[in-house]
Amino acid sequence: MNWNRKELRKGAWNTVFKRGTMAWLALVAVCFIFAFLGVDEFAQSTFVNGIDKAIGLDTSHVASNVEILKDYAVNTPIVKDVPFIHSDFVIGLIDVASKSQTWIIKLLGANAAYLERNTGEVIIALLLSAFIMMIVHFFIQSAAIVGKNRYAMECRYSDKVSINRMFAPFHFKHLLRLIWTMFVYKVVLFLWNLTIVGGIYKFYQYRMIPYLVAENQTLSWKEAKALSKEMTNGYKWKMFVTDLSCIPVMLLKLVPIAGLLVAVPFDVEIDVEMYFHLRKRIDSEAFVERAFDGAPYCKGIETAVPVYLLQDAAVEVPKGIKIKSEYRLTDFIFFFFSFCFVGWVWEVMLHIVRDHELVNRGTMYGPWLPIYGVGGVVIIFLLDRFKADKLKLFLMSMGICGVLEYIASWILDFFFNSHYWNYKKFFMNLNGRICLVGLLAFGIGSLFGVYIAAPKLSRFMHKKSRKTQILICAVLSTAFIIDLICCALFGFNAGSGVGGTYN
Repeated sequence: MNWNRKELRKGAWNTVFKRGTMAWLALVAVCFIFAFLGVDEFAQSTFVNGIDKAIGLDTSHVASNVEILKDYAVNTPIVKDVPFIHSDFVIGLIDVASKSQTWIIKLLGANAAYLERNTGEVIIALLLSAFIMMIVHFFIQSAAIVGKNRYAMECRYSDKVSINRMFAPFHFKHLLRLIWTMFVYKVVLFLWNLTIVGGIYKFYQYRMIPYLVAENQTLSWKEAKALSKEMTNGYKWKMFVTDLSCIPVMLLKLVPIAGLLVAVPFDVEIDVEMYFHLRKRIDSEAFVERAFDGAPYCKGIETAVPVYLLQDAAVEVPKGIKIKSEYRLTDFIFFFFSFCFVGWVWEVMLHIVRDHELVNRGTMYGPWLPIYGVGGVVIIFLLDRFKADKLKLFLMSMGICGVLEYIASWILDFFFNSHYWNYKKFFMNLNGRICLVGLLAFGIGSLFGVYIAAPKLSRFMHKKSRKTQILICAVLSTAFIIDLICCALFGFNAGSGVGGTYN
């Protein structure tokens, strides 16, 4: 098979620049997205870091906060009392995490008083974020490049490729296999790179794997590896020389904006050209897209729109789960205020029984607690479809309520330096924001809301005319907005038995 470097470069150039301005900009946009997310094109890191700095994501001025975290960590009981956990290890862990997740320290350190009160929470958030991003990097980012490759491959055959096509390979049915294949691919290349010469050889031998998987997501690692070996057999040196011949264009990567506009999309498409050139060498059932057997797009020549076996990725809803809620918008608004009021009554009565004192326990001035309203509406909206399984609904309700209560407590603490509940004296609490007893109570309350309260409240509303329903919701919403304005002007409700700002 004839290998013509000039024709390969011409094909890549035509795909990038000869399909029209909009097609070129779309390809640039896709390349930029992957560069910005750190998935590909690390040569553009200077430009991307400049954007980070412009929007406030740069990593400067955090050293003092990192030292606060270290001082706190080494004095915790778990570090002092557990023999195999050493302070040097903890300090090193915080150092590594803070370098990769500086945005956590910048965000949470913006409120110095919050950082001082919740140093342990900040450390946990930092380490958890670093762990999640490590998983994302090793598994998700490795697979994400397949989406860019798929988009670039389809650009060769059409001037109108939807950006949604970069998500096409990620159908749920084959997603885990795709992620695993690309993860193994990255690990194998990393290990071979330790030998230097072997790394260069294997880079070219396995170079077609991300494109093979982009065409056929059912390929396993072994199948993709064997096919890439067969495709590149006898052509690795030619591929290397082709890369060398593209150096003049690739030098533009040193110029950030020019790199993203010209060199990066060209680099992607030169790989695509090599893939389709080598694809013709062998006959394999793994090449499932017949549209890829045709001639590339040429402006001015009318051709049929390519039809691909791979359809757009879609969210698949499990069988038996309702997508549409049986309740109207007015029902949910009425649910919100009903649960707000019930929550307020519950908190007021609880305080009367416990402290023999009548106080407005709400964060606002009216007889409502928004966290109960939000929780009730979210539970009914998300979990009403699971009411056939009481245990699942109960456990999921506990989880959702725990997340909502923790977030609400954190918002009051971080943004307003306020606190309205504290569970630090309760069994199995998390930083005093949530506790097991509270979550069990919310779980029971959620069952009551889904099975009893919501249907009865809905029937009550439906007995009214549609105009009356809208009027009720409008009056309640207006009163709530007025209360919000008062809170903005005069501050949240505070005082003895209620809660308020930290000293």
